[in-house]
Amino acid sequence: MNTPFFLIRKDLLTENVRCFRKGMSDCWHNSRLAYSVKTNSLPWVLRYMKSQGLLAEVVSDEEYELALKCGFADSEIIFNGPIKTEPWFLRALRMDAWVNIDSERELQWLEQSPMSRAKVGIRVNVPTELFLKDDIGYQEDGFRFGFDVESGAFEHALHVICSAIDNPELGLHLHCNSMTRNPEVYKTIAAYAVSLMDRFSLRISFLDIGGGFFGGVPGKTKPAEYFSVIVEQLRQANTRSDYQLIAEPGSALIGSTVELHTSVLDIKDIEKSRIVTTDGSRICIDPLWSKKGYTYRTQPIRTEKTERRQVICGYTCMDHDRLMVIENGPALHVGDQIIYERVGAYSMTFGGPFIRNYPDVFVLDENGMEKIRDRFSVDTYYKLHTCFLDGE
Repeated sequence: MNTPFFLIRKDLLTENVRCFRKGMSDCWHNSRLAYSVKTNSLPWVLRYMKSQGLLAEVVSDEEYELALKCGFADSEIIFNGPIKTEPWFLRALRMDAWVNIDSERELQWLEQSPMSRAKVGIRVNVPTELFLKDDIGYQEDGFRFGFDVESGAFEHALHVICSAIDNPELGLHLHCNSMTRNPEVYKTIAAYAVSLMDRFSLRISFLDIGGGFFGGVPGKTKPAEYFSVIVEQLRQANTRSDYQLIAEPGSALIGSTVELHTSVLDIKDIEKSRIVTTDGSRICIDPLWSKKGYTYRTQPIRTEKTERRQVICGYTCMDHDRLMVIENGPALHVGDQIIYERVGAYSMTFGGPFIRNYPDVFVLDENGMEKIRDRFSVDTYYKLHTCFLDGE
């Protein structure tokens, strides 16, 4: 089979979904799991999540429309983010989607289009000083999303929603990015949610705790451990506790289930190292160019080792397209495969067709391997970028 290609392990994906659903429901019976579409928007993945009964969490009109095409009903979609457009914002509210408001203009649209009922939440800007510095970035400037409480913006949003909707199913949304994915982050988020419910005497219908969890990685925090910490805080609220708890994992579900298979194309020795050129690239599995290394294996398994520092490089013409360095490891040969594991998040649909087009994608299940995406051909790329040129 020609490399490079992505391989989705369906058994691992199924297990991740099962563990997350069980971890939530065991701690909080009235719970719902949503999949973060931006993490990996491959249609096969979305259809699979739909088949498992998950909601689709989207952050743009385009993602919303894609979720519909992949079989989700509006009532199975959570609409987040500050870049919604008015037509899709109003459609989502009227068609019974969950809509978490995240901008002043959404409040203005709501004031101009009152309605009898809707599922609408307020994204909360959680103060960064509540978290440990090592867990959370943006300490100096704060998070960019949500309505600030102390400035009065949150209370204003609450007033607009309750004025514009006769019977709002009110919710809170408190997703916060974490560098460490420490359970303490979620403990803090839950505690802050409780403080808001008590302070404003809120009777919410749903609490969306966001995503950013570990999942499917040995030795890391398990779903049940996250939700045990979260629920311990939620139980301390003075208000009712029959609302629905929602989580929006993405990487925790898909990340650990995908491999990228690559081959060694060339090996050259230079004074300082051995350069190993492959048909993979950081573009494929690290579009943010931030990772330091990967879990990987090689085929065939070689016992001979080399003292030479092997620098594993990608197919692009950029010198910094270096995936990792192998020190005192097996000596790689032309034709060997390097298989990168746990690369399903922000990879196969994030990296663009730069120099080489998107690779094939396969799914492995009990029936064997099935191709679910063809590598982009040059014709496909050309048509995509020339449809308005020369009358085509």
